[in-house]
Amino acid sequence: MGEKDITYIFHIKRKDGTPLILHAFSTPEKFLYSVENTEIRGRYGDEPRVETLTMFRNELYRMAEAAVKNWIFDQRFIPKFLMSTGIFLVTYFFFSYVVRDPIPMIDETVLGLVAGIASYILLGKKDIASQKAMEKRVEIRNRIDRIKFTESNFVKEVEALLHKSENEKFEEVIKQITAPSNMVSSVSEREEVLQFLKMLEIRFNFKRMKREEKKLKELVRKRNYKSQVSSIKKWMESKKLDYPLYAVYKAFKETISNKR
Repeated sequence: MGEKDITYIFHIKRKDGTPLILHAFSTPEKFLYSVENTEIRGRYGDEPRVETLTMFRNELYRMAEAAVKNWIFDQRFIPKFLMSTGIFLVTYFFFSYVVRDPIPMIDETVLGLVAGIASYILLGKKDIASQKAMEKRVEIRNRIDRIKFTESNFVKEVEALLHKSENEKFEEVIKQITAPSNMVSSVSEREEVLQFLKMLEIRFNFKRMKREEKKLKELVRKRNYKSQVSSIKKWMESKKLDYPLYAVYKAFKETISNKR
């Protein structure tokens, strides 16, 4: 059997100590797939606080609960649907032939639907509390508990660049965004870098800025660039862009593109 693919979780500590945890678990389904089919490894630069990792682990437990609910729903959908349909039909024919009323079909249909929907909901609750769901829940929680965070040179470099960008004047950060090629020394941990970039693109929608960068580069090239710094900053803030983090993204994106 071949080795499992690796899914990374990144703990990034900002200059003020605020933690940023990046992961690829955007939906319960993706989380469940990663937990069951890949090896999950946590990475950090500056050592994270215990409370931060505890809160994140609790977040994963909540994801696990949602994932198990969706999983058992998919597993039991057809049996539940057939049983609920059967209850609807039994209820409908019972009230059609046993209980006579002046308006045929309407009452029977409503009562049948109520009985069918109620039975579907009750069966769903029973499934969530079932032994099968419980075993799945325990299995996923155990896998979460086995996730370990270790020190990463790559994340250390990310944090160093991020802190540098957070310290720089705004106009210097803009230059780093528009000309990022010399910021990163190496990309030896290529798979970590690729996943890190993908997570930033998904979480912060950084890909949307590709078109906007053309406008930004044009502004930087103008002679009166410094006089427009304030308006550029307002424009970027209106886009809700985390520009120090975006500068880091651009630096690694540029470097890894050149290393292909």
